[in-house]
Amino acid sequence: MIAVADVSSAPWQPAMMWSIFCLTYLGIALGGFPYLVLDRTGIALLGAIAMLLVRGLTIQQAAAHVDYETILLLFGLMIFSAQLRVAGFYALTGRFLTRLTDRPRLLLAGLIATSAVLSALLANDIVCLAFTPLLCTALIATRRNPIPYLLALATSSNLGSAATIIGNPQNMYIGTVAHLPFGHFTLTMLAPVIISLGLCWLGIVWLFGKQLDTAPSAAPKHAMREGDTLAPSSLPLQTSAADPDTYLITKTLIILCALIVCFLTVHGEWRAICTLGGAALLLCSRRAKAARLYQLVDWNLILLFLGLFVVNGAMNERGLTQGAFDHIASSGIDLQKPITLSLVTVILSNLVSNVPAVILLRPTLPLDNHQAWYLLALVSTWAGNLTLVGSIANLIVAESASAFGVRLDLKTYCRLGIPLTLLTTAIGTLWLILVM
Repeated sequence: MIAVADVSSAPWQPAMMWSIFCLTYLGIALGGFPYLVLDRTGIALLGAIAMLLVRGLTIQQAAAHVDYETILLLFGLMIFSAQLRVAGFYALTGRFLTRLTDRPRLLLAGLIATSAVLSALLANDIVCLAFTPLLCTALIATRRNPIPYLLALATSSNLGSAATIIGNPQNMYIGTVAHLPFGHFTLTMLAPVIISLGLCWLGIVWLFGKQLDTAPSAAPKHAMREGDTLAPSSLPLQTSAADPDTYLITKTLIILCALIVCFLTVHGEWRAICTLGGAALLLCSRRAKAARLYQLVDWNLILLFLGLFVVNGAMNERGLTQGAFDHIASSGIDLQKPITLSLVTVILSNLVSNVPAVILLRPTLPLDNHQAWYLLALVSTWAGNLTLVGSIANLIVAESASAFGVRLDLKTYCRLGIPLTLLTTAIGTLWLILVM
């Protein structure tokens, strides 16, 4: 057997680990590296492997730094989302909304409310993926401009997902790490979320009021480009999908409601266990193949979490991250101050995305400082609305719409995204300072 030399005290090791850490987060910020076909997940995994190779931590230590409660909770809720997607729930809801195309402001309000509620209970990425093709098809058919509604879908899904601990991946992680109570979290976040959704509706009406009120017969062909076609794309969940399975939808929603009740009464690892129990009931089906549900699980996101847990775990294991934050604190930047934490979270979330930002900031916050954790959850979620590339949900809407010849560009998005994010973040920060 070949013995592996113990290089844990080697003088070059901290420099190597800092290099791996910086390259990992740089790659995540850029979305890839030149000449390499790598996405953010691949970069995080390479960073984790590199940390093991330089003996920044052992395999046993790497495993210890993985937050399995978050991973299992995320996986279980993905099974719920996948079941509703397979059963046609999202398509059914989207078709109901698009019947309001002759009442544009009511459609806008209904879309914002529906997107927010569904995103608070299920994955907002799936909501955007499901609704975008349905909106484009219905609005193009009635010669209305889809852009205001696509903006509403993207921004409201991010705003609404902040209402609960299970609304998005970073909230699941924060809720697990800081042991936040489900009911109190939702009650605390409800007011700023409702206000933010109202501001979203007002902002879109202010920017696109004339286009919303323009009669369909005189409406321009929005952002269609010459040569674009309106043929159904290859995206999933188009309007040509099979009829919804009412039985599966009802079964899934009943189990989901029971799960929410469980979240109000259980704490700690029991949240993940109850979620897995609900997912197990969904897998026990004679109508939906389990393999189909596995295919719809976002394994990329789960692997991204695993990679980041190892990379940041290695830095924490050697005290490197804490040393860096201590240096920052000594320079007068106190991340436990609400306004400072809010500003730093907005910047980091838009540089490296919200999940890596939250995992990076975790060592700076005491577990008993619930105000800071609530603020981190709220701001890291809403920061995704700042620019078109601020969140995966935004990119899904833009890319899905492009298949229908509808172009949602950065300039158009930022006209709403920048002021909405700055205003809602300020309101949310002030609210949490006052109530906590």
